[in-house]
Amino acid sequence: MSEKLQAQIKQKDSKRAITAKRKLGLIPVNLYGPGIENSHSYYINEIDLNRAIKSGKKIHEITSEIGDFNVVFREIQRHPVTWRLLHIDMLSLAPGKRVTVKVPVRYEGIPYGVKNMGGVLIVNSRDIQIEAMAEHIPNEIFIDVSPMKLKDTVHASDVVRENIKVVSPAGMLLCRVGITRAAVSAAEGDAGVPAAGAAEAKPAEGAKPAEGAKPAEGAKPAEGAKPAKK
Repeated sequence: MSEKLQAQIKQKDSKRAITAKRKLGLIPVNLYGPGIENSHSYYINEIDLNRAIKSGKKIHEITSEIGDFNVVFREIQRHPVTWRLLHIDMLSLAPGKRVTVKVPVRYEGIPYGVKNMGGVLIVNSRDIQIEAMAEHIPNEIFIDVSPMKLKDTVHASDVVRENIKVVSPAGMLLCRVGITRAAVSAAEGDAGVPAAGAAEAKPAEGAKPAEGAKPAEGAKPAEGAKPAKK
């Protein structure tokens, strides 16, 4: 669990007042979920929020005048240019209650198809949506990609964990090992396919043409050779 986030109750401030608070480093947040009759609005220090986000932890604890809550960050809004925090929606977690959240996916290892076959690991998604009890929500889901060979894939349906139900679409592609030119060249070399543009075999030096064979058009007779009788 990360350090407690100190939350100040947010009044019904105007947009100008909220902007002024942001300049002071206070970010508006909304808290809703099990155990909360109506959503709560708070201000939390921007530095503390960024530290909590960067920690990589999924579950955080906030403390306020009306109580303490275990929460997950449901939606984080940032400024498109400055990337500063603008607003966060938080979901409270009550023991024994199932909730649906997005969890980061971390890929471990180097695929066999990358290490030995010249392929490349292509990551299509870095998070997955799950349903679980609050106490079973992981900070991350680890996937070992070491055994993957060329063209191997991992879909959401391949993720099976105890106490967790994956609710992302079963066919959602998480990652795959793609084929590169290097992989194709290696495969051709193993099969003994000659390289493209290889020169055709030439007759050995001094070899005579087969009997009755005509010289190529424009070819000169060998030095000292007599013309054939008509």
